[in-house]
Amino acid sequence: MRTVPETGRWEVVLETRDRAELRAFLDRLREARIDGSLIRVDTLCRRPVEQSGYRVSRFMAHTAREPDREPADH
Repeated sequence: MRTVPETGRWEVVLETRDRAELRAFLDRLREARIDGSLIRVDTLCRRPVEQSGYRVSRFMAHTAREPDREPADH
């Protein structure tokens, strides 16, 4: 699986209680051709219901570290 902890981490990119804002944000991600399998939307259910919200996270893969290079002799 591409989203296992060893390969990266989930990073929150939006938190909102506004459903229209959520939809607009997801539309922008689609327009930017962001891979949908790397996006997670969590519904945060609270009491009272008006305090419920949404959290959008994007999976960020670990970047490979470049090996340390020794300085070249001049």
